[in-house]
Amino acid sequence: MEWRSRLVYLALIPAIAIAAGILGYFSIQSARQFARESEQSVLASTLVLVDEKVDRVEQMIITSDEAVFHLVDLERPEAVSETWQPLAERISPSVRALLVLDDGGEVIGYACRCSTQERRDFLKVFTERILPNLELERERIGVLRHHHRTYADTSYLISYRAVRHAGRRHYMVAHHDTGFIEREVFPTLFVHEEERVSYNVVDDDNRLVYGQSRIARAGDYLVGRRFPTTLYGWRLQIAPKRAPELIVRGAEQVYTESALIGLSFAIVLLGVGFLIYAAVKESRLNALRSEFIANVSHELKTPLSVVRMFSEMLMTGRVRDEKKREQYLQIIARESERLTALIDNVLDFSAIERGKQTYQMREGDLADVVARAIDTFRYRLERENLEVKLEVVGEVPAVRFDEQAILLAVMNLLDNAMKYGAGSTIEVTIERGRRHAYVRVRDHGPGIPDEHHKRVFERFYRVRNGSSSARGSGIGLSLVKRIVEAHRGRAWVENAAGGGARVSFSLPFSDLAGGGTAVALSSWRNDAGPPPDDEIAER
Repeated sequence: MEWRSRLVYLALIPAIAIAAGILGYFSIQSARQFARESEQSVLASTLVLVDEKVDRVEQMIITSDEAVFHLVDLERPEAVSETWQPLAERISPSVRALLVLDDGGEVIGYACRCSTQERRDFLKVFTERILPNLELERERIGVLRHHHRTYADTSYLISYRAVRHAGRRHYMVAHHDTGFIEREVFPTLFVHEEERVSYNVVDDDNRLVYGQSRIARAGDYLVGRRFPTTLYGWRLQIAPKRAPELIVRGAEQVYTESALIGLSFAIVLLGVGFLIYAAVKESRLNALRSEFIANVSHELKTPLSVVRMFSEMLMTGRVRDEKKREQYLQIIARESERLTALIDNVLDFSAIERGKQTYQMREGDLADVVARAIDTFRYRLERENLEVKLEVVGEVPAVRFDEQAILLAVMNLLDNAMKYGAGSTIEVTIERGRRHAYVRVRDHGPGIPDEHHKRVFERFYRVRNGSSSARGSGIGLSLVKRIVEAHRGRAWVENAAGGGARVSFSLPFSDLAGGGTAVALSSWRNDAGPPPDDEIAER
């Protein structure tokens, strides 16, 4: 019977391999056909969308031009401000200035929705730099033309038309505020498509004018179209947000086609390997969870026992001394505070793990929040006879953050320093960097062994060290890391010179919180120690 079983196994293995190969072949053929049709459909719909948006911007600018030029009275060109400016905000919000020129190119009418200085500056740029490039004398009568070019690092869009009046040529010129178009027009283009497409506007040198730079990852799915007659120095680019995923799938299909037979066998081996890996990983995670539950249960049981014991003593009336009663009530309040902090940590960590945590981002004073965290923690510090020193280095600008989340992060760092600092003084430093504000919490305990630096931010992980008897759930630093990363910051740990551990985190300043900072530090990981030197404040 044993040899028969082996024979069955030997027959099943090639049978499974052949079946996997056949199934893989037909699956690949179907997938290739579907991918081609899907790609063509995506590109066609994206092309229609980009054409529609470009035409919409073009029409908006041309409509504004027609409305403005219609108001110009060539009998009284000097009165353009009287006829146009009262209606400008409604009929031509992007037009900043309106000029009327005679056949010699002299300005005979000028109105500008700007300050006196800006009025003079634009007129100077127009007459000295822009006007020589328009070649007005060559323009046909009645034809609306546009001139889009950068002068002195400023983008100018000029609309102009040659007209004949009283036997002489005149020219009507409108200056569109490209900044207004970037601020007010472009953001409204994709209000209903933001969930499914990414877009930006770039110039001839492929420099970003508006939108997202990440769109460059779209590859062949990137569809671009230049604004044909108005903003012809710029190009609108659109790509599906799923473009990177589609590119990866295409590359995987090419690889699959080139290694069909080998991949069929590899799938079986990888499947077995993955099952083994998943089983080992799940076993380790279960062990960590069991330890976490045991730690949390112990942390909950101790204060609960204390609260119950002292509350029963108070309820039975066995304590007659008022000082004793006050002392017992203080103990109950203290242990309740411990319970609340632990439960809050567990709930916040659970919410972050499930992706349910939301943050209310507002600009605020980071030093004030850190000081309040220390003040909130002061009762426990005084009880343990510990001292906290707070130092603010440099003038720290406003930072955009969720107040309660950062408060919780700082309190977890203080709790960590108190547990592992061996009763030493805790030093809290707030320091200004070039792009970030830094918060550092240092103790003077035994420090953290180097081999643990990369893992202290892992969930449920606790440093095992014979000299430490500190209790904890193992989620404090993990919670700090996740909160800080949600604020586009970084968290790291290091051993301080002179002894002790220093746990730090950074938060970007408000004017960089939109994404520029994240790019600046994209190559720096949380487990790689402190940030590069160019991030440290100049002193």
